[in-house]
Amino acid sequence: MRFGGLFHGFSFGAGFELMRRVVVPVVLALCILGLWWWLGPEKPSCDSARQHVARSAVEHAVTRMRAEQGDVRRAAVLHLANDPTDFVTLTLRRRLMEGGWLDLDGTPPMEKIRNLLNFRNPSVYDVEKAREYGKENGLDAVIIGNLDQFETTKDSAVLKGLLKFVRIAKGDVVDIPLVVAGGAEAGKAAKPELAPPDDGRFSLTTRVCLLVLCVVAFPIVAFPFLKMAMRRDSNIAAASALIVLVVFDGIIIRAFLGASDSFVSLAVFLVALAAAFGYDMFMLSYAQLCRPPSPAA
Repeated sequence: MRFGGLFHGFSFGAGFELMRRVVVPVVLALCILGLWWWLGPEKPSCDSARQHVARSAVEHAVTRMRAEQGDVRRAAVLHLANDPTDFVTLTLRRRLMEGGWLDLDGTPPMEKIRNLLNFRNPSVYDVEKAREYGKENGLDAVIIGNLDQFETTKDSAVLKGLLKFVRIAKGDVVDIPLVVAGGAEAGKAAKPELAPPDDGRFSLTTRVCLLVLCVVAFPIVAFPFLKMAMRRDSNIAAASALIVLVVFDGIIIRAFLGASDSFVSLAVFLVALAAAFGYDMFMLSYAQLCRPPSPAA
């Protein structure tokens, strides 16, 4: 099927084939990654009370580190030991980058991959290994650390740890306590039950995007089977293909948007399913146009 005017020379079939060969692999990769986020391993979360304490402790540690800088200019922060949420490590890196007084190396590539897949990051709390890492990467200093306690108690959140500022040129190590400045009272924050509820690891926008990708990709991947179904000139075959598509859409919509007994939730589900049904009808209609012509009698 070719178009004239503005789209003169454009073949819808050729464009669709290009989409199948280029767009579909990308969409499938994104869908697989989305399903991995949904079904794969999950990291521990960090409530608002612990986040408040961690930011206070990091601010105090960075102030002490600034005083011990000396001739250190380029440095790196290795993942802190006993930090399964990654929050303290990421907060320390972000605060040092914002300060500007250190040329801080970014997050290592393998750590970014592990974060993307929700794997836990290995830590380094060995001075000799830190020195080797610094020499291999041309650093002036390497920052390592360990969290002895990072939890929420009945009345407050508690963070106790130790950072080691390993200076490569001088060969010395500066111990910097990772505690809250001002004593225990400064560590008190909002109780965990007052924190906003966490309804999932992904925002609504992320879930909607993944939902659209899955709904759009499935009929494209199954297009050869749709053509086979439409080739039969059978209402039963066409209805069966449509039912399979709609059932798949319903499962995906429920998985990504969730379900509840409220009227709004039901309305959103029905509207999304109706939109997916319209798209499935379009794909079935196009599959019927693309079927090979019947042999002449």
